[in-house]
Amino acid sequence: MDGTSARRHDHLKAWSALPQIEMPQKAALRALIADDHGSERSRSYDLLRTRMLPEVTERGWTRIGVSQASPGPASSLTALNLALSEARRPDRHVLLIDLDIAHQPVLARFGQARAPAGPLFRACTVTPRLAFATVQAAPDLAAITLLSPQFQQALSEMIMGMAADVTILHLPPCLSDDAGLAALPLVDTVLLTIDGRRDTAADLRRCEAHVTRHCPVLGLFLHNAEA
Repeated sequence: MDGTSARRHDHLKAWSALPQIEMPQKAALRALIADDHGSERSRSYDLLRTRMLPEVTERGWTRIGVSQASPGPASSLTALNLALSEARRPDRHVLLIDLDIAHQPVLARFGQARAPAGPLFRACTVTPRLAFATVQAAPDLAAITLLSPQFQQALSEMIMGMAADVTILHLPPCLSDDAGLAALPLVDTVLLTIDGRRDTAADLRRCEAHVTRHCPVLGLFLHNAEA
């Protein structure tokens, strides 16, 4: 084992020391999480993963952002289910980070509320190969936090320390406030999730314009809340 491999092995050993977050018990929440390999819902995210993989690999992207136009469940569910899909691949370790500091919707998918206080990043494991982290900061200072050089350095150090193969970052909505814009420079590319019941073509054009000022759009994904 070379030095780089040894360091990564040591980092990944630390995953076993992280607390595990439990899947939600409420049927309404549980039904939306695609962690059951082979189901129709899981297959749609496996297909998304496989379509994305060639470009992500070719370009060397390791930070994939997932966002949407306005507040709603589409992007947080897509980020979580895409991370679960990628973590089903053998020998792939995935880190999912929720950068929507104000709302923390990915945490809500597990039926949990934000912690009242604690370290800047709170990390846990969802599966042996999927880690999940939230950001502990004042909700009304979300954009200021994301723009802070100190936060950006801490984020980079945390990602490096976790040594995952890919990091999926759930971003605040592009069009709701400046936090969505502040998060864009923190990723290599953005997958835009479409809520077919509320997003318009004009919304998507505005989102794409915002994203492409900072990074490429990886693609569009139509989220079906009823699937």
